[in-house]
Amino acid sequence: MLTLIRRYEHGKKLAGIIYMHRISDFRMGGISTRNFKMFRELCGDNTLKNVVIVTNMWGEVSRDIGEAREAELANDDLFFKPVIDKGARLSRHDNTLGSGHGILQLLIPNNPEALRIQRELVDEHMDISQTAAAEELNRELMEQARRHKAELLQLEEE
Repeated sequence: MLTLIRRYEHGKKLAGIIYMHRISDFRMGGISTRNFKMFRELCGDNTLKNVVIVTNMWGEVSRDIGEAREAELANDDLFFKPVIDKGARLSRHDNTLGSGHGILQLLIPNNPEALRIQRELVDEHMDISQTAAAEELNRELMEQARRHKAELLQLEEE
């Protein structure tokens, strides 16, 4: 994080960001969903056009299953669709040099952009606890505390 901040302070911005997702995962569970929400908050909407969501581990699933999972991820509002709608692209890495080069080729023509976290910390002089990423983390922690409290109440009733 500190490197990203220092580079931004010296006028450097990112031309692209790669988000990796294992297509072999049976479903996009709680941890994956939370990680992706945090990723979105770190990037900010303006930077999403420079994001490539890369699915990997294609050798671990049949082509039909992988394609069905990919379609669900790309078309479901709970997963990658909102980010794709804002300009992110979906690509496959099939563990070949060619697919790796293809992913990088998607990033080369991009106009470099600052991440939301960079703008918040440097331009807006926010403390890390005031950033959108921290707010997302706090939301998640509050939700976990609420679920934990509900479970405790249920156990007490039993």
